[in-house]
Amino acid sequence: MPPPPGCLHHLDASTTWLTDAIDAYPVTLPGLASSHLLDGCGHWIQQERAHEVDQLLTGRLASLPT
Repeated sequence: MPPPPGCLHHLDASTTWLTDAIDAYPVTLPGLASSHLLDGCGHWIQQERAHEVDQLLTGRLASLPT
């Protein structure tokens, strides 16, 4: 599937310019349960990789206590 217009994929600013911030997540975001970078995916992750995002979110929700 072609990327949506304006999508930068692996050159997305949030993953290339801010790699130090991403690496610091365990320190700067205490209590963060998890984070995921999907290779080859850009800034519009929910549209580009909807199935994988759904799987990650439903998996996390299912793991919460009821």
